[in-house]
Amino acid sequence: MSDLFDAKIALFHKHAKDKEEALGILADEFMKSGVAKDTFLDGIITREKTFATGLSLNNMCVAIPHTDPEHVNRTQIGFMSLEEPVEFIEMGTEDKQIPVTMMFMLALKEAHQQLDMLMKLMDVFQNDELMEKFKAVDNFEDYYKLIEEAGLNLEG
Repeated sequence: MSDLFDAKIALFHKHAKDKEEALGILADEFMKSGVAKDTFLDGIITREKTFATGLSLNNMCVAIPHTDPEHVNRTQIGFMSLEEPVEFIEMGTEDKQIPVTMMFMLALKEAHQQLDMLMKLMDVFQNDELMEKFKAVDNFEDYYKLIEEAGLNLEG
């Protein structure tokens, strides 16, 4: 299994009352697994305020929260689908709210990995059929098969 998914951080159909709670639920998994430092959530929230990570796709909205390498112990990608959408600010806007139903959270130990990983994710996000599968998945084994199908299981 690729290093990017070793910690098996994938949560399915979770409930969160808002963006902050959703970010906290997923970031907590990074910190519990030792992937991220205890400053990780604060780093995610701070960066989200400055550089929003919500993306409006054809049929759904996703977010790709991430933060600076100083908050990360090792590179990892985490995933969480939400039972009900939470509002994120759309990337590239100051205040346009969009209803996010999935988060792909990135913990990247090296700053240079960020652009490459974002580009790989953007390719995945263009595939409506694959994104519907991500939205429906409910266990890690099927999730990892989707990761392989998406070509994301390469070493970080």
